[in-house]
Amino acid sequence: MTTIDRRGFARLAGLGAVGSLAGTLPPAPASASPASPARGLAVPSWDTCLDVARDLLLVDDRDRDLKLKYLRVLIDEGLPRTRSPKKVLVVGAGIAGLVAATLLKRAGHQVTVIEANGNRIGGRIKTFGGGFADPAQYAEAGAMRIPDFHPLTLALVDKLGIPRRPFYNVDVRPGAVATGPVPPVVYTARDGHVWRSGPVKGRFEAPKRLNHTWIRVNGIIQRRDEYAADPRRINASFGLKDRRTTAQILDQALDPVRDHFSVVRGAERVDKPLPELIKGWARVLREFDGYSMYNFLSGHAKLSDAAIDAIGTVENLTSRLPLAFMHTFLTRSLVNPAATYWELTGGSRLLPYRLEPGLRGEIRMDRRAVRITTTKSGVRVDTVSEKGSDESSSTPQRPAESFHGDVAIITIPFPALRHVEIAPALSYAKRRAIIELHYDSATKVLLEFSKRWWEFDEEDWKRELGPRYRPGRATHVMGGGSVADNANRFTYYPSHRVPGSEGGVVLASYVWADDAARWDSMDDRERYSYALRNLREVHGDRIAEFYTGHGQTQSWLRNRYAFGEAAVFTPGQMTEIHPAIPVPEGRLHFAGEHTSLKHAWIEGSLESAVRAALEVNA
Repeated sequence: MTTIDRRGFARLAGLGAVGSLAGTLPPAPASASPASPARGLAVPSWDTCLDVARDLLLVDDRDRDLKLKYLRVLIDEGLPRTRSPKKVLVVGAGIAGLVAATLLKRAGHQVTVIEANGNRIGGRIKTFGGGFADPAQYAEAGAMRIPDFHPLTLALVDKLGIPRRPFYNVDVRPGAVATGPVPPVVYTARDGHVWRSGPVKGRFEAPKRLNHTWIRVNGIIQRRDEYAADPRRINASFGLKDRRTTAQILDQALDPVRDHFSVVRGAERVDKPLPELIKGWARVLREFDGYSMYNFLSGHAKLSDAAIDAIGTVENLTSRLPLAFMHTFLTRSLVNPAATYWELTGGSRLLPYRLEPGLRGEIRMDRRAVRITTTKSGVRVDTVSEKGSDESSSTPQRPAESFHGDVAIITIPFPALRHVEIAPALSYAKRRAIIELHYDSATKVLLEFSKRWWEFDEEDWKRELGPRYRPGRATHVMGGGSVADNANRFTYYPSHRVPGSEGGVVLASYVWADDAARWDSMDDRERYSYALRNLREVHGDRIAEFYTGHGQTQSWLRNRYAFGEAAVFTPGQMTEIHPAIPVPEGRLHFAGEHTSLKHAWIEGSLESAVRAALEVNA
């Protein structure tokens, strides 16, 4: 008999290992009725699956809603005032570190925030505010949108007085505007309690979604609404004879998994009651956490290679097919397609910088942690100073300061923590998580144009080009994104115009994983000409008339402080590695998006920040 553990499975995930190896599964509790995983995969314990399911749903072991608790701490009440003030060292001035430090300072603790970067705070919340021909233009290097089902983030934005406006994930008519006031943040807890950030002042209504952006694959170009009406031409280009769209094929493959924790009522899915919801998610974890996305689609859903190729390309999933099924499944199951997305007027950078004044005396910049030592009496963090930008290399390091505290909250990404000496050694489970937790790549290439050609109709093109005009198909959208099988993969158009500017910045390429690696090997400026060429393949050569020659680009893998975009599990890591990640180790506490189960989202960072602050304040 041959068996394989999760690590072995992760190595074989792209080779169709599911079903090829025999193994013996331990019996599961009859009362829980968990589904059986695929034969040959190591199986997480039922108790582990229940614990991770609770972490995913943010409920404690007494079924209390932790999201509601966190909202009350972050927005309403703060932490209880401490009677035993502590010296708290916070390593990292990303959003998790800044929020944890703010909460603890207000509760009466003495905080020091230690930040490696000498130029800015915010971590992967980064806005390009320069480098364009038009000084009014700006664009997001990192976090760029906030969905309405992330109440901690939106409520904090509102509390800090940062204006927000719709981010159009799906395109709308150029010049269209939302009507009514920005709505308050509303969260309905598991027990039915409704939390609101304020009163409703009127009806908010977003513009009608068009779906007029482009799909360009295999030499075929269609608008998204054309593909939705008749997907046969594009599907056939992959060798797929199917009248369904790739989204429909994928969702129907995922629906039996969703049935574990939800039911269909009318036209929507509704969660089962909480006890069944928890057990349902635990069954999903037990059966499917060992799968890669590719092996789920091929081995479990029995989709053809042609269907998987089409799904990967049109749904922009190709680069993540070898990674954990659970990552993509969570994205598609917990995200409401009818959700409203928001952006911060003036850039996402406003969020960390609105917190900065309250910590101005506590943030120590240009202090990179290289050694963390804990003793019976406290924590010492030794740092070095290094000049240069996020991406610079070979800058000399010199000893800087040593910081002393009673406890520390470590918020830096685990790949960065891998280069920090920690004494005495952490537990094996924590060290293994630091070593093995997978971080994905993400790269953006942004190009500036002197005119907003994506909003043009053909009459606009005639007027702008005059005698140089040649007929084409005008994009004529605002917001939304197009997908292509060239190296750009995904393109986003601005959702709003910058006041006083005739131009705008297009996110010409937004890519992950192996798709990002194809850009990361290039120097920054080298990327712009290739990104422009790929844009021209979709939109026509005439767009080059308005390219200013300026752009910005961000590789999060090449960022020496981030070491990647975010944590993205490989098969098995959600149940095998995640349980150890957020657990305190003596005087050390841990926060950051990687310690939550909302990887790559500000919301996950905020959940972790409140959790760690509560731990320290206890």
